[in-house]
Amino acid sequence: MKQQEILRQAMRQSGQTRAVLAASLGVSKRALDKWLLPDASGDFRQMPDTVARLLASQYGVRKSADLSLPYDWSDPALADASFIVAVLRRARFSDLVGICSEHGLPAVRAQLPRALDATPPVERELLARILARMLRSIEIAVAERAAA
Repeated sequence: MKQQEILRQAMRQSGQTRAVLAASLGVSKRALDKWLLPDASGDFRQMPDTVARLLASQYGVRKSADLSLPYDWSDPALADASFIVAVLRRARFSDLVGICSEHGLPAVRAQLPRALDATPPVERELLARILARMLRSIEIAVAERAAA
């Protein structure tokens, strides 16, 4: 889940406005507004990890909220690359589809070597085959959707 959605979900759950949420986080409304901008915007700013942890503890909002497992349970401010590796290592197809949708298939494929390196050698070959099939299925679905 992107930081913009995490912030919006926190506002929805708490019924707070941007100004009230900014005050409760101890930041200016302008800072919050920059965190809510699309990633491609020139004024976009990444929110600090401490804010992600605070949002998780106060509102229960996490990156893994839309997935089947709480991959970021130990660290709500888990970096995106580490989050993708955690999902890859569990090899749950629905979660893999979710992160490919959120981060893009190239970004997920880029983390595949890290995920395999973090896997015990005994399991590595099997996991590599499973993930290759899953990612290929997602790639085919994306191509078919683009062609439609």
